[in-house]
Amino acid sequence: MGDIDWRVVRELMAVGERLREVVERALLPPSTVALTRPATFEPPVDVWENDTDVIVEAELPGSRSGEIDLRLESGSLVLSGKLPENAEPGGTYLRVERPRGRFHRVVPLPVDVAGDPRATLHGGVLQVRLPKAATKRRRVSIVREGA
Repeated sequence: MGDIDWRVVRELMAVGERLREVVERALLPPSTVALTRPATFEPPVDVWENDTDVIVEAELPGSRSGEIDLRLESGSLVLSGKLPENAEPGGTYLRVERPRGRFHRVVPLPVDVAGDPRATLHGGVLQVRLPKAATKRRRVSIVREGA
């Protein structure tokens, strides 16, 4: 049996938490008042790769680049920051479904990355391109054969 890939375990735990939230929302009656509000939320992300990069896209509606902190830590991309909470002046919210306030998301990366990451923010979608680390295969020679 192989070693446990903890990145996969963490991602499965996050998926389980999101599934629990969806089921609760579907089964509990709608309420105009939120009983609890999480201190932070996890923005939804897409992660994929091509030959040269790992690409992470996160939905951050209404965000500004100065309010987003991006860090690479221990094989993961860490996104944190704050989305605006203000209603239009003189307006009153009748329904609030989009997340607001502080966010934090740790995205495990499928491969090692190196080089200079590039991030863009367009239309409320943050895209981070992380160049893959070059992996060279080396031939290992056997220097002695035992009996």
